[in-house]
Amino acid sequence: MEENLINKIVDFCFDYGVIDNTINKHEFKDIICNHLKDEEFIENLINTVIIKAKARTDINFDELKEILIGLEKIRLELEYKDHVVKV
Repeated sequence: MEENLINKIVDFCFDYGVIDNTINKHEFKDIICNHLKDEEFIENLINTVIIKAKARTDINFDELKEILIGLEKIRLELEYKDHVVKV
C-alpha cells in the first residue's frame, strides 16, 4: 500500500502545485520514501497538503481524502508504535 500511496502523493503534489517544481518527481518520491518513518515529516506533509488544498477550487477531494487518510494512518502508527495495550 505504501508504494501506491507514495505515487498518489507525488502525483497530487505535482498536479496541484503543493511543492515547488524545482525538484523532479523522482527526487520528491525519494524524499518521501526516506522519511516515511519520520513522524514530524509526515505531520508537515499532511499540513502542507491541507493548506495548499484549501487554496484551490479544482481539487479532486476523493483523492485528497485518500492521501490524507493514508498519511494519518502512518502518522498514528509512528506515534503509537511503542504503546502497549493491556487487556
